[in-house]
Amino acid sequence: MDVHSPFDHRPDRDMGEALREVLTAPDDDAFVRRVLARVGAAPTSWWEVLDTWARPGIAAAIVLAALMGFLLGRSVGTGSQSVALDEPIQAVAEGVGVAALFTAARPPDVNAVLTAANGSD
Repeated sequence: MDVHSPFDHRPDRDMGEALREVLTAPDDDAFVRRVLARVGAAPTSWWEVLDTWARPGIAAAIVLAALMGFLLGRSVGTGSQSVALDEPIQAVAEGVGVAALFTAARPPDVNAVLTAANGSD
């Protein structure tokens, strides 16, 4: 291999000869026949292509649904923390004041606070 600068724009003769030797097929006709035989075995319609994707796609969807169900189940919890009107919201509604929101034992549900602030049920 010629030793030259990596910034040299000229082709490397030794590399070119090595690539030609490796990439040149001894029988071009046999190579063309092998390629055409493989092309003939390839799916010809979009339905055949989708058919090859069906099993892996269904398996991935089942795994994803199971994972999402597990994560959703963990995030929902027992439901005791998401009471619609907690004690702080009731205190504000009864006129105790906004200070009850900050001094309550449990933080209020954000959706309940926004609902009470908008005055809608």
